Amino acid sequence: MSTSDVRLGLTNILKRLAYHHLCQGFGRRPIQHDMYDEVEVSELYPWSPNEDGTEYGGGVRVTFYRDKLRVRWIEFGIRYGGGGGDLSVYSVKPVED
Repeated sequence: MSTSDVRLGLTNILKRLAYHHLCQGFGRRPIQHDMYDEVEVSELYPWSPNEDGTEYGGGVRVTFYRDKLRVRWIEFGIRYGGGGGDLSVYSVKPVED
C-alpha cells in the first residue's frame, strides 16, 4: 500500500469493502458502517479498446458517502481475463472425393 493511499484512508479493508459493493451491482444504496451511510457503484468509463486496439477494458467507481457528502472513492479498471463454456463455433473439414 502506497503512502498516498494511507494518507487518503484508502486501506486494504476499504478496498475490500468497495469490491464487495462492486459485486452487488450498479446503483446507490444505504449501508451499515461506522464511517459511511451510503455507497454508490457507477461506471467510470465504458467498455472500449485501448490505444492500439489490442485489448478492451472498462472502469467502475465505488463511492462512499457520509451525510450526502462524498468521502472516499475507489476506482477499478476492468479488463478481460479469460472465460470458458460450451463450443459455439465449430470447424468443418471439407470432404475429399
